[in-house]
Amino acid sequence: MINMERERDRICRFIKEFVQEDERVVVPVSGGMDSDVVARLCVDALGAGRVKLFLVQQSDMEARHRENAERLAQDLQLPLAVISLERMNEDLMAALEKGEPEDIFSVSRFLDPAKAKCSVRSSVISSYQDKGFLIAGTTNRTEWELGFFLTFGDNMAHFKPVEHLYKSQVRLLGEFIGTRKEVLEQEPSAGFWSGQTDREDLAYWVINDGPILYPRSFSEQEEELAQRWKEKLRAETVDFCLQRFHENWDDLAVAGAAGLETAIVTGLRHIVEKAAKYKRRQILCSLKGRYDEEGCYIED
Repeated sequence: MINMERERDRICRFIKEFVQEDERVVVPVSGGMDSDVVARLCVDALGAGRVKLFLVQQSDMEARHRENAERLAQDLQLPLAVISLERMNEDLMAALEKGEPEDIFSVSRFLDPAKAKCSVRSSVISSYQDKGFLIAGTTNRTEWELGFFLTFGDNMAHFKPVEHLYKSQVRLLGEFIGTRKEVLEQEPSAGFWSGQTDREDLAYWVINDGPILYPRSFSEQEEELAQRWKEKLRAETVDFCLQRFHENWDDLAVAGAAGLETAIVTGLRHIVEKAAKYKRRQILCSLKGRYDEEGCYIED
């Protein structure tokens, strides 16, 4: 069991050591738990004067997302920059569909314009970084291991205060540092569309046997299975499975201890394995070497 006071102090030290005295931090807030906790930790560590919050307002976003972000800003006594980019995801997908000769992108496919909302938010993150702000990432360990992020989107940050904590642990930390009850108890959602939930998305990923990278349809039987399985994929249960994977438990043992069908556990394991390749692969790689006096490249 993590000592939350000690954990808060440890994270705040990490933030203070990483962010230099003349630097400011921006936190992309969504109205969800993770960004709420990260924002509060950054203010605890740096003070309100060195922290900025922004929310990207997009089409079909539930009102609670903005309301939660506004209440967070009030709690921290910070202004909230609301960046209105409604329908830009559809414009982006239409441009991609028109410019790409292969059938990779489509406005008419439900998931493509929805997922493009992450890409649109990425442009805001990039714009703040270009103005000298450090980006505080909000990904937690559960999302990191499952690949629940956009590699060149919410994954891109200068520092990630809670990426070492599973989602259930972030919730406990949020309770300790003052995250509002309604934020802690709400159904986790990326906000892609009204009624969208992370648990339902994960259930479809389990059925797909990995992240859904390419367009596909699901049968009526698979859709019914997803609706049944999503009820079992609570954060505490998923985190339990992920931790047991690290301890080298087999799927049957994990399923028995977690009270899940073995097929769900096997699906979760495959998601983790495929996320390592498709979502968590190392980025910003380059050749390392030096040049001699004549300008010739020398390999190290």
